[in-house]
Amino acid sequence: MLLRTQQLPSVPLKSQDSHVLDQISKRTWYKYSIQIDDLEFYIKIGHRNRTFSAEDLMGFNNTGNICIWPSEETLSYYVCANLPLFTGRTVLELGGGMSCLAGLFAAKFAAPTSVTVTDGNKTSVENVQAALHCNEFDCPVCCRVLKWGPLQGEQYDVILCADCLFFDDARADLIECLWSCMHANGIALVMAPKRGDTLQNFIAQSEAKGFACKTKFNYNQVVWEKRLTLLDHCEYDDNIHYPILIEVTKV
Repeated sequence: MLLRTQQLPSVPLKSQDSHVLDQISKRTWYKYSIQIDDLEFYIKIGHRNRTFSAEDLMGFNNTGNICIWPSEETLSYYVCANLPLFTGRTVLELGGGMSCLAGLFAAKFAAPTSVTVTDGNKTSVENVQAALHCNEFDCPVCCRVLKWGPLQGEQYDVILCADCLFFDDARADLIECLWSCMHANGIALVMAPKRGDTLQNFIAQSEAKGFACKTKFNYNQVVWEKRLTLLDHCEYDDNIHYPILIEVTKV
């Protein structure tokens, strides 16, 4: 209930490249908008014009191509409500799925130095790359495939990560990736529901690596109030539906 979605009749293009136009034409385009007080923040995101086969769903972690999950929605809202956290800083999003929405909101509205958005799934990355041609950004934005694990290369001031803790066998690789990619004085904003022990296990393994983890349940008043309205709903379950924010830093 934080994002508004509106289908777009057409999308203004920044490129006349035939390959880019082909990728854009294979998608139905939507405006995803967030309203905070009297300000509107929006990003245009394409949805592939196809259904998913069993083969698709058994590929490398295809969950990010199904929809925009509540944690990504909530992290995007948090970004728009806290733009100064990203101003003048380098930003990385890990596991951003088909939209990398939180990273793109930061790129468009927070005036960071640069933004890199990533996912381990090639189809997700292709979808975000198409979106880069349909939005205007005030900083360099790069989108690429990134598989978690120890990495060599650039380190970032702020790392965004939404709902990436549910695969037990990938958790250690995610933590190694965070350690490799984070500046000594950087921070990761990790948003995820409890989902059994998965969130607590992430915190324990992160602290064993050398991170400090600060858990925030009430990190935004609007989000908190929306949670309270859902508590008595028969289909709502805090354990799997309410995203918790973890601020991860190096000790």
